[in-house]
Amino acid sequence: MVLIPHILAGAVIGAKTHNLGLIIILGLITHLILDKLPHWDYINHGIRNFSKTKDFKALFCDLFKILIDGLIGFLIVLLTLWFSSNVFMLKDLIFILLGIFFAILPDIFLFSFVIIGGNFSEKYINLHHQFFHTYKNKEKEGKITFFGLITQILVIIISIIILFS
Repeated sequence: MVLIPHILAGAVIGAKTHNLGLIIILGLITHLILDKLPHWDYINHGIRNFSKTKDFKALFCDLFKILIDGLIGFLIVLLTLWFSSNVFMLKDLIFILLGIFFAILPDIFLFSFVIIGGNFSEKYINLHHQFFHTYKNKEKEGKITFFGLITQILVIIISIIILFS
């Protein structure tokens, strides 16, 4: 799943839960649940192959996609909070940022392990893709399906509605 739904779900967790332990648990579980839903995700060959190819140009292109994805997610969260009738205090913003962090943490680990490479990295990458993603073979990876796109849009809409409430 792209970062935007993970970021918005994490923001909801942080905004509605002011318990750090619960934010950590719910953020991680929500990430895994969202990855289990049918979804579309872009393929990051530059990141995936970096430990072998050391191709910095491909790595930069993939990082740029991820940066734009993340910035759009944060922008949606900020705009939603700005236009919502709720007045958020700094403490609320910290919980929201923690919710976002823990909701995207498995992907941060994934990125780190792909870059580092090695035996442990391969095990984590395989675990993440085999058990928590809906696609089981490489042929379906990165293909946009109607249902996969709709699930992400629904997660985004539901998250925005909850943030407004």
